[in-house]
Amino acid sequence: MKFSEKWLREWVNPKIESIILSEQIINSGIEIESIEKFSPLFKGVVVGKIISCITHPTLNNLKIVKVDVGKKNLLNILCKASNCCNKMKVAVAMTGSVLANSIKINLKQFQNQKSEGMLCSFSELGLFDSNDNKIIEFPKTTPIGINVNDYFLLEDNLIKVNVTPNRPDGLSIIGIARNIAAINNINITPLKEKNNLVTIQNKFPIYVDSEKKDVNFFGRVIANVNIDVQTPFWMKKKLFMSDMLSENIIINIINYVLIEIGQPLNVLNADIIDTFIQIKKTNEKNILYLKKDLKIILNKNILVFSDKSKILFIPGNLNSHCLEINKNTKNIFLISYSVDQESLFNINKIIGPNNILNYHNYGIDFSLQKYAIEYATDLILKICSGNAGEITSYTNNACLKYRNKIQLYYKNIKKIAGFFIDSKILLNILLRLEYQIEDKKKYWNVTPPTWRFDILIEEDVIGDILRIYGYNNIPLTPLKESFNFYNQNDDYKKDDILNQSATLLINRGYHEVITYSFIDPILQNHIFSKNDKELFISNPISKDLSCMRISLWPGLLKTLLYNKNRKQDSVRLFEKGLCFSMDDHKTLGVNQTMFLAGIISGFNGKENWFSKRRKVDFYDLKGDLESILELMCGSSSYEIKNKKVLGLHPNQSAQIFLNDNIIGNFGKIDPSLERKLDIDHNTFLFELLIDKIFDLKVFKDFKFKEYSKFPSSRRDISILISENISYSDIIKVCKNCFSDKKVDINLFDIYSCKEFSSKKSLAISFTFQDSKKTLKENEINLMLDYCIRTLINTFQIVLRK
Repeated sequence: MKFSEKWLREWVNPKIESIILSEQIINSGIEIESIEKFSPLFKGVVVGKIISCITHPTLNNLKIVKVDVGKKNLLNILCKASNCCNKMKVAVAMTGSVLANSIKINLKQFQNQKSEGMLCSFSELGLFDSNDNKIIEFPKTTPIGINVNDYFLLEDNLIKVNVTPNRPDGLSIIGIARNIAAINNINITPLKEKNNLVTIQNKFPIYVDSEKKDVNFFGRVIANVNIDVQTPFWMKKKLFMSDMLSENIIINIINYVLIEIGQPLNVLNADIIDTFIQIKKTNEKNILYLKKDLKIILNKNILVFSDKSKILFIPGNLNSHCLEINKNTKNIFLISYSVDQESLFNINKIIGPNNILNYHNYGIDFSLQKYAIEYATDLILKICSGNAGEITSYTNNACLKYRNKIQLYYKNIKKIAGFFIDSKILLNILLRLEYQIEDKKKYWNVTPPTWRFDILIEEDVIGDILRIYGYNNIPLTPLKESFNFYNQNDDYKKDDILNQSATLLINRGYHEVITYSFIDPILQNHIFSKNDKELFISNPISKDLSCMRISLWPGLLKTLLYNKNRKQDSVRLFEKGLCFSMDDHKTLGVNQTMFLAGIISGFNGKENWFSKRRKVDFYDLKGDLESILELMCGSSSYEIKNKKVLGLHPNQSAQIFLNDNIIGNFGKIDPSLERKLDIDHNTFLFELLIDKIFDLKVFKDFKFKEYSKFPSSRRDISILISENISYSDIIKVCKNCFSDKKVDINLFDIYSCKEFSSKKSLAISFTFQDSKKTLKENEINLMLDYCIRTLINTFQIVLRK
């Protein structure tokens, strides 16, 4: 939101400088994005009075004007403006004045007439972007000769603020003024009661046909409105400085009310509305046609506002094109509404956020809804004339009456704040913030004002007190520190293992990334299909950041695409972080799991002169992953099996098991996903469930072992086995044969040909070594013979000579 400092000071005007005022806004919890100094683009322009205005004898579109600017002689000026007339007070740029775009006014001679200046329009002064070149007309009471800049009070500061979803009070000037008033212990300008006289009987009854009853709706017909009028300068100036000025006077009035008191209004052409207003959910797909040939396809269960025969608009002020007002509209229907968060979320998923939806998402102060209708009506009647009808409404009384009572214990304030605050100061701050206070023996019952939806618990109230008390007034008390030596606990050990795994991956050429925990649900569904345990965000930053991740893969894939689009042809990335899913058995119904995941894509190494580049493959990733598993679990604890995994290639995917529990997945990306994401290189992914591995209590303890001084001895065998038997099953059986000995087993060759139909030949090496003695030939032969017999009995292998 953007506004001028002078507009804010109309509501609250502490005797402090602008820089202190901006610091107070920040300290109140509202972020200032920028402060711009606004200065007029013109110099030397004064107010003058037209003494005579006659048409040029030869040019009918030109007028000869005599102007009094408070000097001895009248100025002779030539003017083409259609609204130029006698006794009119105008803006006069005299000779030597400078207008917008650095245009300097000089003495000119035209058709035997001299022109000693120029009568100016707003656009010529650089104030408003307008095609209307009519000269400015000042009120008759405006003093002659006064500088136009001084009269308009154009020197100002433009303040642009950002607010978080928990501070909707920062989305209006009155909300910011309340905070400044509380900090400076002064009062703001009170809201003036608006009770407009009802002069017509026109109205639309309101009906609600929806399970969602927490809807508030106020509406009023205003008839015989003249929309083809100019916006008053005082309003035009404020909206211009807020970047909210339009050509339509009604839209300007609505925007004015929105900025000033934070209440979004909507306006429709009343002549097109049929009989009544109905608030309901759609039962089937509908199409809402907007202006400029835009359309929105509405899914089932979208909350809509309709009349007897058609949809009028949906929340967010997305109006049907036929209901939009224009300069020919005579009768309007002015609306204020608020709806439940679920309905807003459903609309956000379809169209994404807009300015009005943001106000509704942050929260509407229900106590000001009817006032906003009356305020806007008063402005419309004064500027555009017309006749006001009765306000019809549907209100959720429970919502209007509900106020959250919070128990505030005095003893907790010192405990949480860290220092003592006198109770009189506390009560004064709460009253300045317009809390309702009920004194009990052991605590206070405090009720936040209607515009503070974020105050839910005792800590929120204490935080609000500290904002006004002033963070700079909090005493600096040094922290007491003591060093306790303790044994490494499980959490410390898990972090240590994760850090070692990260270092290992970095040494293998990976780069660590950190991605958002909230992601695009469409991308997540592309990878894992529809998941009932997805966790959606109530107030997402944007549509593509509206879902909590269930895996690190979506973020890694998005990062990969970003790098691919910037011509990176060899990418290795990893991330460690929490993933989220719905679980009714967990606190707040959310399960958080620590994952370690990685992705490789493109070429295996950099381009060089001595070797040919190759693309990464399944076994590149498998090797990296086995290094991490060796670090975490030891070489003999885990097992890899071919399994189909969502998001991965059905023939190049595997799962990792530990004690028959799945602890991870890896493989090549699914071809269909590869096409959707337009990934044109081999891409492989892995993920490990760190919490699951840790729960199984198999983290490897690192202990130094003495290296054997005795020689090793190697034996090689070649076996013929069925093609269906995996190498891991062979190795597992072999290791069980040497469970009490140190034997390194390694597959160093695989061979198959037509001669061995449905079979394959494996060449395996066995390296024997004892830590206490040199092994004898017969001891090695006995161990190897036992292993071969076991393989024959288990897999019916054939020993090749």
